Amino acid sequence: MSEPRIYTKLGDDGSTGLLFGGRTSKADPLIDTLGCIDETVASLGLARANATDPHLATQILQLQRDLFVAAADLAANPHARDRLVPDVSLMTPAMTSRIESLIDELVAQRPLRPVFVVPGARQHDDHGDDHDHERGERHEAAAHDLTAGRSAPPGRGGALLRLPLLFLPVARHPRRRSS
Repeated sequence: MSEPRIYTKLGDDGSTGLLFGGRTSKADPLIDTLGCIDETVASLGLARANATDPHLATQILQLQRDLFVAAADLAANPHARDRLVPDVSLMTPAMTSRIESLIDELVAQRPLRPVFVVPGARQHDDHGDDHDHERGERHEAAAHDLTAGRSAPPGRGGALLRLPLLFLPVARHPRRRSS
């Protein structure tokens, strides 16, 4: 029995598959947005691996899972949205509420000062990754504008708009030190 291959060659023509069928150009802003979501999940994984607070690590894991749902929601064929399942492949307002609650909890624990923060200026204020996530937010908005016939479900935009705001309070939390 041979191992399955991780490539299909279907995208050699510059297209990529959508969830529940159909294809779109790899140059589509939507596909760029999906790449930004992947980068965000990876950044959150690094934050989770370095978190000293088990509660925070659990919350970050939930955010990573929510982002997989966001990616499925965005990558779905617009003609098959009825097949999406809330909290599995369809974003919900509860996802936005989870992000907002985590932001509020972290800021309450370590209030933000009313100053502009320069990324990397101090070791405990390092939050340079938030720019990648802001880029993803902009790409999602552009992709939505280009697919105007497709209505955004409630909850999708809010969660993606709040996510970049989470990175500063997460970065200000204690983390494991490198040896």
